Amino acid sequence: MRKTFYILIILMILAVSSYKVSFALFSDQAQSGNNTFAAATSFPTPIPSISPTPSISPTPSPNPSIANHLVISEVQIDGGLGDSEHDFIELYNPTSSPIDLNGHRLVSRTGNSSADNTIKSFTSTAIVPAHGFYLWARNSDASFSSSIGADASTSASLTNSMSIALRNGSENTGAIIDALSWNNGATIGEGANVLAPGADQSLERKALFASDATSMTSGTDVTKGNGYDSDNNSTDFVLRTSSQPQNSSSATESI
Repeated sequence: MRKTFYILIILMILAVSSYKVSFALFSDQAQSGNNTFAAATSFPTPIPSISPTPSISPTPSPNPSIANHLVISEVQIDGGLGDSEHDFIELYNPTSSPIDLNGHRLVSRTGNSSADNTIKSFTSTAIVPAHGFYLWARNSDASFSSSIGADASTSASLTNSMSIALRNGSENTGAIIDALSWNNGATIGEGANVLAPGADQSLERKALFASDATSMTSGTDVTKGNGYDSDNNSTDFVLRTSSQPQNSSSATESI
């Protein structure tokens, strides 16, 4: 009987101990130092870490090869049908602001000469409109310069062994703004020279890299100006079979 009594006591002690352990393990709150830990019915949703915002590369400027200065846009050295005096040089302003030619000069060099010959010196205000043109013509045949509405004319001539340039300043030393050569021995020009235009033909600067003679004369680039400038005459110009001189009163053109 006494043995049975002891067994019952032991079982009661074990039951009480089991209850305390369970209570300790599953209590909904516990204290440790100054911190209180509470139980929850579900685990909290983890907060995702925020990835750094990727930096945005600058957007390339459109048409990086469009000049930001005056350019020689079209040249004729022979009007055809015996009109060798029908020379002209057309300038184009590809920028959005008018440019004054005062202080500039058009010059030429023949063969491999290292000396300038002035075609036209600008000593007073002469405005090239924004996205517009300016036209010089030889005045040996006065009717020609007036027929194409030349903005300026002199007696200087262009031949098939020349190079020309637009300078800002004095002969030989003024800064070259743009240059064009159709002569292998030229001492001014940009990159490889082009072939001299024939009778009634002209050399015309392209509007865009992909422009060609067709797109510039009767295609999609006819009214997009003549601003393409890679500093290489052989890739910047096309040969027109029929010239089209434009002056400061002509319609403006831009891309």
